[in-house]
Amino acid sequence: MKITVKPRRGWRRVTFRIPDETLKRIEELCERYGFRPEEAIRIILLQGYVNDGVDADEEAFEKLEKDIDALEKELYELEGKWSPLKFRSYYIALDNQNLGIQLSGMMAENKRLRKLLGKEGRDFSEVEELIHYYMAFGDKD
Repeated sequence: MKITVKPRRGWRRVTFRIPDETLKRIEELCERYGFRPEEAIRIILLQGYVNDGVDADEEAFEKLEKDIDALEKELYELEGKWSPLKFRSYYIALDNQNLGIQLSGMMAENKRLRKLLGKEGRDFSEVEELIHYYMAFGDKD
């Protein structure tokens, strides 16, 4: 099971895995003593009831180092995929903003020409909402 711990202030989060057998044992103890598993895990983490000395040998450290290396490799791979997507989405948002500006100008010209020709005006409310949406990068006010 994966658990993500978020601080009360700030944006950093820490995610770690609990082995299934350990989680089952925690659930059994919670059922016996009337705790929710979330409360028990919170108490274990905050009060430091984790026994660090049980597997503190060279093999455990080597295993942890391998796990850390694998996680770092996975992080770099994910960042390598995420980076271009972020770059593309930023430029797509800029293109949308530019198109919104152009469309707004064309609508104003259309309204002016219709008024000049004495024709009935059109309702562009839906298009104007889209223009406001893209001009604010997605913030609807």
